[in-house]
Amino acid sequence: MDVLVDKQVILRYRTSTLTCGGVLIRNNDGQLVVLTAAHCGDGTDNRPGDWIIDTGVHSRSANEQNQRSYNFQSIISHHQYNSRIFDNDIAIMKITQTVVENDDVSPICVTSVPSRDYWHQLCVMTGWGTTSEGKMNISGSTSDRLQEVYKPVLTDADCSSYFGTAYNPSTMLCAGAAAANDFCQGDSGGPFACLNRNGLWDLIGISSWAYGCAGQSLPSVYVDVYNYLTWIINNA
Repeated sequence: MDVLVDKQVILRYRTSTLTCGGVLIRNNDGQLVVLTAAHCGDGTDNRPGDWIIDTGVHSRSANEQNQRSYNFQSIISHHQYNSRIFDNDIAIMKITQTVVENDDVSPICVTSVPSRDYWHQLCVMTGWGTTSEGKMNISGSTSDRLQEVYKPVLTDADCSSYFGTAYNPSTMLCAGAAAANDFCQGDSGGPFACLNRNGLWDLIGISSWAYGCAGQSLPSVYVDVYNYLTWIINNA
């Protein structure tokens, strides 16, 4: 359990205890920034001062030794993000302070390997989101401990057969055709990662959208991080 807990972060908007997930990456200056889904900022006017990031969290109800909270100085959503169809659903959140790194806080590798190289591989998504479909804290209940689900990465042809033109192979990937569990409300923006040959976690996706969640019989769709490497380098 908690395979990505040192890399996963909680994003909180204003008084929320959980708005979205995110994942820590290192920029060209050696600083840690957060990669997340652009739709997490929908309706918030991208006001960085209203957001808080929590790092080093295993259990949300515990006051853990390495847990820290930080503020954001800027939010950069992809300039071609389309909130209607969740295309280019990626954003970078820059942190005001320097993030303290330790055994519970470290960045994930942003791989330069195309996601197609991971087709059919069993990879993991993580989050603290609800475990049943519905609005958070009403019909669904968010998780106290970080949850993880392993799912096979599907081919673009398979993803298109499920979603038709809603699936854009140039910007998306999908996984987990008949998974018993899946991401749900509160998990958006969290990492989807695969183990590479060196035993390290490669970030290949960002949780983006699905038709239903938490046990539905359809795959879930992720931002294909590989297609945004240049954008990430230029903006992080």
